[in-house]
Amino acid sequence: MKPKKKAKKSSVTTKKATTPNKTKVQALVFAPDFWKNNWIPALILFCLGVGLYVQTINYDFVLDDKIVITDNNYTKKGFSGIVEILTTESFQGYFGQQYNLLEGGRYRPLSIVTFAIEYGLFGLNAKVSHFVNIFLYGLTGILLFRILTVFFPMKEDQTYWYLNLGFVATALFLAHPVHSEVVANIKGRDEILTLLGALAAMYYSLKYVATEKMLYLLLSCVLFFLALLSKENALTFLAIIPLSIYFFSSYSFTKIAKATLPLLGVAILYLIIRTQVIGYLLNPGKEITNIMNNPFYGLSKGEELATVFYTLGMYIKLSLFPHPLTHDYYPYHVPILNWGDFRAILSLLVHLALGVYAVLGLRNKNVIAYGILFYLITLSIVSNVVFSVGAFMNERFIYISSIGVCIILAYFIAKKLPEIVGTKANILNIALLTVFMLGFMGKTVSRIPAWKNSMTLNEAAIKVSPNSCRANCFMGTALFQQYKDMPASAEKEAMLTDIDYYINEALRINPNYGSAMTMKSGVVAELYKRDNDLEKLLNEFYTLLSKKRNLPFIETYLKHLGANSGSPQRIVDFCYQIGELYRQKNYKTYGLKYVNIGLEINPSDTRLLNLRASFQ
Repeated sequence: MKPKKKAKKSSVTTKKATTPNKTKVQALVFAPDFWKNNWIPALILFCLGVGLYVQTINYDFVLDDKIVITDNNYTKKGFSGIVEILTTESFQGYFGQQYNLLEGGRYRPLSIVTFAIEYGLFGLNAKVSHFVNIFLYGLTGILLFRILTVFFPMKEDQTYWYLNLGFVATALFLAHPVHSEVVANIKGRDEILTLLGALAAMYYSLKYVATEKMLYLLLSCVLFFLALLSKENALTFLAIIPLSIYFFSSYSFTKIAKATLPLLGVAILYLIIRTQVIGYLLNPGKEITNIMNNPFYGLSKGEELATVFYTLGMYIKLSLFPHPLTHDYYPYHVPILNWGDFRAILSLLVHLALGVYAVLGLRNKNVIAYGILFYLITLSIVSNVVFSVGAFMNERFIYISSIGVCIILAYFIAKKLPEIVGTKANILNIALLTVFMLGFMGKTVSRIPAWKNSMTLNEAAIKVSPNSCRANCFMGTALFQQYKDMPASAEKEAMLTDIDYYINEALRINPNYGSAMTMKSGVVAELYKRDNDLEKLLNEFYTLLSKKRNLPFIETYLKHLGANSGSPQRIVDFCYQIGELYRQKNYKTYGLKYVNIGLEINPSDTRLLNLRASFQ
């Protein structure tokens, strides 16, 4: 768009001028010609969001896509599965029943409904799903730009429209590398739909307070409900929406309440529905003891809080300097800290300072205070401060919160810098904006290819997260899939050694990691084929079975060994050994399985017959 010396009438105007550090408008005015006057910046932003991620069109399904798409029985029913998606816990379509693996459970049906619709129309098509994610991300940018230009309207004497605070903040948001998981991983659509719905609800809430038209209030409520059906994070907009109206207008608290209370009613309705579907609000009635779903299990309260504040400090660091990036923050990529560690103390002090500054900035409606509050409020629900979210941290958790950071950065670039340096501001503004945009875009473009397929994702993760049990297990699993399809060769033998290393690392980090033990059972079977050491194999099997009862591969492999190992009686002895172990631990069902395997090999074994009778 060619710079203009005199801009046309602003598409969004206010009744009182603004100052660089304060926003005191009497009313928010929505001009009907906004898109006519601002279609070029809107198009640029849409193309920025889409263009950065267009390369993902040819990428595969990866990571948790199997839970919500490829291995989800409800999704694969297409349109006929929608009712079940809406009326069951979100993991049930994958597991076949509700297991309550995470605190608070999961009820996020809207994105899964869209996957079911896509499946009904196009089958299992990753290209279509990636395209939808990219398109929705571009729309999110346009909507964010529209809202921010209400808060930070283009001044009539502003020559460089691309230095408007709303445009700069949106551009930074769309380019931010921490969004790569949300957009490039199809499952991340729940995050995209949540923000899109919450921003749309905010937009119509603003229009309602400006016009008092009930239609806008109704639209706000409907869109807010859809945002909640995408993910619970939208609840934070119960604070963000009235806070925004307060900061950027002079409407009375009564009027703000009229726009907010209906949304509160929608939230209560959603929570009632959610509780009815999954059976509880937060507490499933049992303690989550698996550290893969509750990484703070077994920690003291001091260690838990110190570690949480360390992750909160990491969020700030990634918001400003997003490197390195990983999708895997599972135990123990994030170290367990106590309050003797300066990193936890520093993060606590920084957050206390941010909180104090934000509260003090409420009275004079300081823009930086608004950005801080936006960041802290939207992060609160996934911060692990209130309740455990099932992981130490994740980059996708600051997808919404990054808006607050981008507003602060844009404020400094577009507003504060001119105030500091005066006439040289245009050159410095552009230079600083260019540095941030090139840095963010460069990192995003280099990060996105990690999401191409499972192997590229695991290779990227293991470099950044070598102390994550999941990263090691997933890397070993991905290599094992390749190993099975390879012909016999020295390369295949070397790959088995690598696989064994990664699985052993996973078990070193988390000795009770079920997925790693399952993989280990397959690896030791492959090693047995190489060295033919039956005792070594059975010792490995015993170690695994003493920790994890349900290892179907071992059951199947013992039957194979009974018929083909040349030492059937040794397999019978092993089955008795496991059966006796499980009798002592009162694992009747699993003990009987191994007793029966042994009896299939030697039906007259007295020890096994007596042991089976003891289980009756």
